[in-house]
Amino acid sequence: MEVILVRHSIAVGNPERRFLGVTDAPLLPEGIALAKARAAEMPPVEHVYASSLRRARETAALLWPGVPETAVPGLREMDFGLLENRTHTELMAAQDKTYLEWLAQEQWEGYPGGETFAAMRARVAEAFETAVFDAVNRGYRRVGMVAHGGTIMLLLERYTEMRADFGANRTENCGGFRLTVEPQNDGIRCTACAAL
Repeated sequence: MEVILVRHSIAVGNPERRFLGVTDAPLLPEGIALAKARAAEMPPVEHVYASSLRRARETAALLWPGVPETAVPGLREMDFGLLENRTHTELMAAQDKTYLEWLAQEQWEGYPGGETFAAMRARVAEAFETAVFDAVNRGYRRVGMVAHGGTIMLLLERYTEMRADFGANRTENCGGFRLTVEPQNDGIRCTACAAL
């Protein structure tokens, strides 16, 4: 089965590079235009699984209009806690003590007052596998999945040989991957991954 895994389009807060995690931001007019333009390039799908956040659901409806959709809360972006909906520039200008201490760490396990990477990895894997098994049980051969940059990064890390981080190799808005997946007794196996 194929999963067309796409990052949401340009939302309020994206151009300013805000820590946009659980903030339920809508698409900007340029995000709507981008999703409409990308729709013509997307392979047709039988069903769409989307993060429950507004920017993902709006993108899904624009990329695959009229295709039935299931909201999957576990595909949401990371909760950035105290950094949520703020920018690096704002935090540095304010000399935010919590942010400066967090930046000084050699390795980050998550965000102050927010989610840990371990918790997000577990949540995202469970949501992805639940959606894939649901699609297989319904007999779908190709589905769309609209999520977030951090969510996609963790899915690639777990199911493919691709490695990325939050700062490098980010998936652009309305960019994504074409995954071929096979359900196994102990989870999901990805047999192919190509950029869209």
